[in-house]
Amino acid sequence: MTRREILKTAAAGLAAAAPAAAAPKVLRNMGSAGPGLGARIRAEGKNWDIVEYCHGKGLGAAHTNLPAGLEAEAVKKLRDQIEKYDMRLTVGLRSPRTDADLPTYDASVKAAAEMNGRVVCVHDPFSGRRYEQFKSAAEYHEFFKVCKASVQRAEPVLRKYKMPLAIENHKAWRSQELADWVKETGSEYVGVCLDVVNNVSLIETPMQTIETLAPYTIFVSFKDIGVDFYKDGLLLSEVPFGDGHLDLAGLVARFQKKNPRMLFQLEMLTRDPLEVPIFTEQYWKIYDEKSPAPSRDLALLIQWIREHPPKKPLPRTSGLTAEQRLALEDACNQQCIDYARARLPSL
Repeated sequence: MTRREILKTAAAGLAAAAPAAAAPKVLRNMGSAGPGLGARIRAEGKNWDIVEYCHGKGLGAAHTNLPAGLEAEAVKKLRDQIEKYDMRLTVGLRSPRTDADLPTYDASVKAAAEMNGRVVCVHDPFSGRRYEQFKSAAEYHEFFKVCKASVQRAEPVLRKYKMPLAIENHKAWRSQELADWVKETGSEYVGVCLDVVNNVSLIETPMQTIETLAPYTIFVSFKDIGVDFYKDGLLLSEVPFGDGHLDLAGLVARFQKKNPRMLFQLEMLTRDPLEVPIFTEQYWKIYDEKSPAPSRDLALLIQWIREHPPKKPLPRTSGLTAEQRLALEDACNQQCIDYARARLPSL
C-alpha cells in the first residue's frame, strides 16, 4: 500500500473500530484470534476481552487463553460469558514439555472440558519460524523429538477429558511431516489447526498444504494471502479477504462438508510483509534427507506466485503511528468480517 492508501484505509477503519451495535447476521462458525489483533490488544491493555470483542462483531467464536492460574471465579465468568452469548472457543494451551508440567496441564484441560462443550479444542503452535529458529537440520530434528514427546505426554490427559489437541503448522513443519506426526500418535484426540498460509514459507503452495492436512484438521486459521518476490526470497502477507488469491468459498465448503460446525478463526495479521529468504544458502540448511524440500515443490511454488501476483501492494505498517496502525488493523479485520458475512453465508 502507498502511504496515502494506508492513511485512507486507516481513516475508514476508525468507524469500524467499535463493535457493531446490531450485526445483521451472527457468523456462528467464525471467530477471531489474538495474533491478528495485536494493535487492538496493545491499545486496550491486559484486561481487554476478546470474547466480548468477537460477540460485538457478530462472531460466534473466539480464540483465547484460559484465565491465568485457573482461578475458579475467573473460569466461571468465562463459562457464563460464552453460555450467555452462545459462543464457542478454541483455547491456546502449551503442551507439557516435562513431567513436572503435567499437573498444571491436567488442570487446564479439565477446565476447558468443563466449559459445557463450548471449547472445541486446545491448541499448540509449538514453534516459531523454522528458517529463523534453527541453523541446521540437526537442530530442527532435536526440537521435533521434544515436540513429539510433549504430545505423547499430553495424550493420556486429552483422552481422559475427551479434549482434542490441534497442532498448528506454524512455519515449522512441512505439511507431510505434520500429517505423519499426527498419524504416528494413533490418537483420535490429536489433529491439526490448519493455517492456510504458513507453509508457503516452507516451499508449499496453499493447496498443497490444504490437501495434505485437510483429513486431520480440527479448526482452520482463516486468512487470505498475498505473495511477492524480493531479492533474497519471498514476501509473505496476510491480506484482507477478497484482496488475496485463496478460494475462500471453496475452502469453507470443503471443510464444512467434513464438519458442518468447523470453526474458522480469523487471523488477519496487519504488519509489514514477512521476508522468507528462500534464495539464501542458510535457508536450505534447515532441510536434509530426513526432511527434504523437493525441488519440484519450489518450482510449483514459484510458478504459483508468478500466476498470482498481488492484486494490490502488500500491506505495510512501518512508519505509521500507533493510532494509524490500530485504525488500519481494525479496517482490515472489518473487511474480512464484512466479506465473510456477504460472501460466505454458511459461516
